[in-house]
Amino acid sequence: MRHIHAVIAGMVMMLASCSTTKHIPDNDRLFIGLKTIQYDNYEKGAHFDETKEEVEAALATAPNGALFGSSYYRTPFPYGLWIWNAFSGSDGKVAKWITKTFGKAPVLMSQVNPELRASVAKSVMRNHGYFHANVDYSIIPQKNPKKAKISYNIKANQLFTIDTVQYVNFPDVADSLIRVTEDKRLIHQNDPFDVASLDAERIRITNLFRDNGYYYYQSGYASYLADTIAVPGKVQLRLQMANGIPDNAKHKWYIGNIKINFMKQFMENLKDSFSHRHFTVRFNGRRPPIRPRIILRDLKLRPRQMYSYSKYLESANKINGSGLFNMVQFGFTPRDTTAACDTLDLTLTCVFNKPYDFYIETNYINKVNGRTGPQLVMGLTKYNAFRGGEKLDINLHGSYEWQTSNDINNVSSGMNSYEYGADASIEFPRLIVPFLRRRRFHTTPSTVVKASLNVLNRPDYFKMHTASGEWTYRWQRKANKMHELSPLTLTYQYMNYKTERFNEIMNENPYLYTTMQDVLIPKIRYTYKYTSPQTYRNPITWETTASEAGNILSLGYMVAGHKWSEKEKQMFKNAYAQFFKVETSFSKIWQLGNKSQFVGHVGAGVIYSYGNSDTSPYSEQFYVGGANSIRAFTVRSIGPGSYKADNSRLSYLDQTGDIKLQMNMEYRFNIFGSLYGATFLDAGNVWSIRDDGYRKGAQFKLKNALKEMAVGTGVGIRYDLEFLVIRLDWGLGLHVPYETDKGGFYNIPNFHDGQSLHFAVGYPF
Repeated sequence: MRHIHAVIAGMVMMLASCSTTKHIPDNDRLFIGLKTIQYDNYEKGAHFDETKEEVEAALATAPNGALFGSSYYRTPFPYGLWIWNAFSGSDGKVAKWITKTFGKAPVLMSQVNPELRASVAKSVMRNHGYFHANVDYSIIPQKNPKKAKISYNIKANQLFTIDTVQYVNFPDVADSLIRVTEDKRLIHQNDPFDVASLDAERIRITNLFRDNGYYYYQSGYASYLADTIAVPGKVQLRLQMANGIPDNAKHKWYIGNIKINFMKQFMENLKDSFSHRHFTVRFNGRRPPIRPRIILRDLKLRPRQMYSYSKYLESANKINGSGLFNMVQFGFTPRDTTAACDTLDLTLTCVFNKPYDFYIETNYINKVNGRTGPQLVMGLTKYNAFRGGEKLDINLHGSYEWQTSNDINNVSSGMNSYEYGADASIEFPRLIVPFLRRRRFHTTPSTVVKASLNVLNRPDYFKMHTASGEWTYRWQRKANKMHELSPLTLTYQYMNYKTERFNEIMNENPYLYTTMQDVLIPKIRYTYKYTSPQTYRNPITWETTASEAGNILSLGYMVAGHKWSEKEKQMFKNAYAQFFKVETSFSKIWQLGNKSQFVGHVGAGVIYSYGNSDTSPYSEQFYVGGANSIRAFTVRSIGPGSYKADNSRLSYLDQTGDIKLQMNMEYRFNIFGSLYGATFLDAGNVWSIRDDGYRKGAQFKLKNALKEMAVGTGVGIRYDLEFLVIRLDWGLGLHVPYETDKGGFYNIPNFHDGQSLHFAVGYPF
C-alpha cells in the first residue's frame, strides 16, 4: 500500500512540475482568464441588464482549469493541461489514450480571438439599440510572458427607442387581422429598440396569419425598414410585406381529406384500411393497433375547416405527449396544382414506440431526517395496454435505512428500518366521468387508478402495513392552472406486529397510542395549482389542497339512525378516520438582477378531526424541519408548540401537529459561472388543536404563536446544471420554542448542536 501511495504522489508531483506553457507557440500566449468587464456611459435598468447578460455570454471564454466554468477564476491545479503537456508528444497508444481521455489542450490567445469577440459584443449592443456603442479590449501581460489575460471595456452610449411602427403592403384581409389584434403587438412607442422584440412581433404576425388559414405564409415574407435619422435618438419602423411572394401564401387554405397511418416500424408497408367520409385509417392486421377515436380526440384539425397553426401545434403536442409514438409526422398536400385550389389534404403518420418498458432504479437515499440507505425499484410499463392509449405500470420497491445523525440535544434515536412494497396503476388519457360534456383542455387530461401496498418494519418497535387505492383526475384548462381531484382514496393502515418496547412507548404516550392505531381513511382530495405565465418578471406560485375523510360515510350512518358524534363507527370492520384538512403554499420571486433574486414563501395547513375521530391519523399530520422547511433543524425535531420531548425514543414519533405555519425568505445570487449562493431565514412550527394531556405546551394559542416559532438562518451554495440544481445548505438555529438553559432570543444550548447540513436536488420552494 505504501508503494502505491508513493507512486501516486510521484505522478502528482511530476505533473505539477510540468510547465503549463511548455507547448505554447512562440507567437502566441496561454489565456488564463478575463479581467472584470468594465461598463461606461450607460443607464441602469432591466433592458441594460438583459443586454449585459448577452454581451458577457459573447465574451465568455473558459481558461484551462476554469472553476465551475468561470471565465474569471481558475483552480490552482489545471490537471487537464498538465496531462496534455506530459503525454501529448508521445506516440505510444497508452499515452495517446491518456491524452485523449484526461488531457486538455491549452487555451491559446489566438483561439480566444478577442478582436472577433469584441466585434460580436458590439453587434449584440447594436441589436439592443445601442447603435453607437464601443467595445475595446486590451491584452494584460503576466509575469510569465507566455501567459496573458484579456480586459474588455464597453461604452454603451445612447439607447435608441422606437418612435412609430407601421404595417405596409399587406393584403386587405391580412391587414384587417393586424388591426383587430393591435392591442397584442409586442413593440410600442418609446420601447427600447431591440432586434429580439422586432423578431418576436414578426413571428406574432406570422402566427396570426397562419392561425387564420394562411398555411404557406412565412415570417421571411415581411421585413423591417428602420429610419434612425428623422428623429434624433428615435427609430421609425415599417414592417413591410415583400413583393413577389408566392400566390399560395396570399390566400387562406382549408383542410380536406385526412389519412391516418398507424405503423409499428418506420417505412412499414401498410396493407389494410377502412374509410368513413373524409377519413381513412391505414394499418396492418385485423384491426388498428389503437382505436382511431383516441387519435381523433387529440387531433383538432377537421375536414372543411380553415387551417389553424395553433390547432396544428395543439394536435402535435397532445399526440406526441401521449408517449405512445416514437414519431408523429403531419403532412399537408394541396389537392391539385391549379391556382384556384384552396384545399390541403392531411396525412398523419404515427410510428408506435415499443409496447413494453422494463426499468430498474437504484438509489442511495440520504434523507433530511438523518436516515440513509439503499433503495431499489423494479418495474414494468405497458403502453396502449387496452388499445385506448392507456399506460399500465407495475413496480416493486424496497429500501433500508439506518440512523446517522442526532437531534439538537445531541441524542440519537437509533431507529433503523426497512420497507418494501408494490404499486400498480393504470393511466387513461381521458377523464372517465359519466355525462361529462366535451370540453377543451390545454393538455390531454388523465384518469389514474392506483393500488399500493407498503410494509414498514422498524426492528425492535413495530411492523406497519399500509394498503391504499385511489382514483384521480388531472386536467388543465389553461397553461398556468392545474387541477387534480381524487374522488376516492382509500387507505388502510394497520400494525401486524408490535414489540414490548414499542408498547411501553405507547403506554407512556396516549397521544401516540391513539394516532398509530389501525385505521381506515376514506378520503376525497382536491388540489389547485397556479403558476404565473413565463413572461412575468416577478412570478408567483400558489398551490392549495383540500381533503376530507369519513364525512360521507358518517352521513350514511346518520341516515341509518346513528349520531354524528358517535365514536367507533366502522367500515369493513375497522374504525375510520373523520377529518377536514387544508394545506396551502404561496411563493413569489422578485427578480433583482439578471442573476440575482429574492424569494419569499409562506406555507400553512390545518387538519381538524371530529365525529368518529378525536385525533387525525399519524400519516396525515404536519411536521417541520428538513431541507425544504426550517433548514436549521432536522425533520420532526421541532414542536408541537413549546413541547420538548423528554424521551429520545419519542422525539421522532410525537413531534407532529394539527396546525402548521412556515415562512421562508431567501436571497439567491451568482458567485461566478454556474455556481450560485444563497442566504436564508426560516421560521415555523406545528401545534395541536386540542390539549392531548401529554405534550405540555403543544396546544395552539394565538397569543403565543409568534414566540413559539422556531427560527433559523444559514447560507447555501447551488450548482446549476441547467437540467437540475444541486443544493447544499448549512442551517444555523437561532431560536427554539421551548425553554433551554439560555435566556433571550438566541437560546440554542450549544452552537455545535444548533447546526444542520442538508444536501438536496432542486430549490426548496
